[in-house]
Amino acid sequence: MTRILLVDDEPLVLVGLQTMLPWSEYSMEICGTARSGAQAIEIIEQKRPDIVITDIMMPVRGGLELMETCREKYGRLPLFIILTCVEEFTHVKQAMRSQAVDYLIKLELTAEILAQSIQKALDILQSLGKKPDSLGMQAFHDRLFLDLFNNRIESPQELEIKRKELGIDFSFDSYVVCCCELDTTGTSEQQMNLHTSTTRMTWETVNKFIPCHITSLGLQQFVITFCLTKENGDNYQHSLTNILTQTIEIIKKYFNVELSCCLGVKVASPLLLSDSYHTARLSLTAVNRVRPIHFYNVKSNADNIVNDVKEYIRQNLDKRLGLNQVAEIFGFTPKYISGLFAKHAECSFVEYVTAAKINLARELLLVSDTKVYEVSEKLGFESSFYFSKVFKKHTGLSPRAYVRRHM
Repeated sequence: MTRILLVDDEPLVLVGLQTMLPWSEYSMEICGTARSGAQAIEIIEQKRPDIVITDIMMPVRGGLELMETCREKYGRLPLFIILTCVEEFTHVKQAMRSQAVDYLIKLELTAEILAQSIQKALDILQSLGKKPDSLGMQAFHDRLFLDLFNNRIESPQELEIKRKELGIDFSFDSYVVCCCELDTTGTSEQQMNLHTSTTRMTWETVNKFIPCHITSLGLQQFVITFCLTKENGDNYQHSLTNILTQTIEIIKKYFNVELSCCLGVKVASPLLLSDSYHTARLSLTAVNRVRPIHFYNVKSNADNIVNDVKEYIRQNLDKRLGLNQVAEIFGFTPKYISGLFAKHAECSFVEYVTAAKINLARELLLVSDTKVYEVSEKLGFESSFYFSKVFKKHTGLSPRAYVRRHM
């Protein structure tokens, strides 16, 4: 049964959509209704619908923003049908760019028009080469990997439950993520067909040599997750280069499409896939198109990440800068950020944050009439007592003694 979500801030529109078609005849069920984009996000997270019909202009979060958020978070599904009062070219263009199935005008909407749009969405589901039920399983498969890429799986126990439900083998010794980009043009339908064909061909080619998983990120990007054994993991760069070179040649030969591939770092657990994914993404943004295969340069990219984190810390010294929070902002695991500082900085993450805050505290105490408790609050310390304790540990003096000496 295909699941559909209706989103509109007008109650009468929601009622009209629910009664406009005999949904069961389309093997569809309405799994929920929402009156804002923010509410829709919560329902999508819980119910995972296959199709969403949404208004554009809504409070809190509009339909276009809702669609872009879902594309970034969940990939190709759910499919979106846009429903609006205003036919504006910029909205149409943005909706099509985010792979909307259709763009319907409320004043012109009839049961026949809606039925045609629904059928178009069902055809797209079928065009992916799977029956609706198996497509739903593929959607859950993709969502699991997207959750892993974005570090949204909280524990090994949670991963094990989802792994068993989907029948995924995570018993390999190591994993490497490869972000791939297609250089395609044409209509959304043409690009979708090319994306489907190239990802299927990529999986068939790669899987002959190394087990892998393919996850779609949109019409022009997808991710290969390589599952490595101890035998092929030791010299994985050479092995993956040969496999990807062959894959690129096949894609070019059969579909006349250029494919660029960027490999991330090798990780020992699926729970660390976010580190491999984000390092691959960093390479993808800077890849030289002359080179179709690009490896993550551990030294240079690690230095860049550490410098970016340091700059973020310097710009946000008025906040509580915990390792978990900063790692989440940059899309890495806390363990990975901590390891980068240990290898590529002169101090640990915590030491850098503390030193930066104390340096600023010195300036504030000497160049203004700011009180000790005010400096403590400004720099995000738990209390003025704790601030004074940390300050004395770094300078050898209490804040007041430090001011007296330097005055």
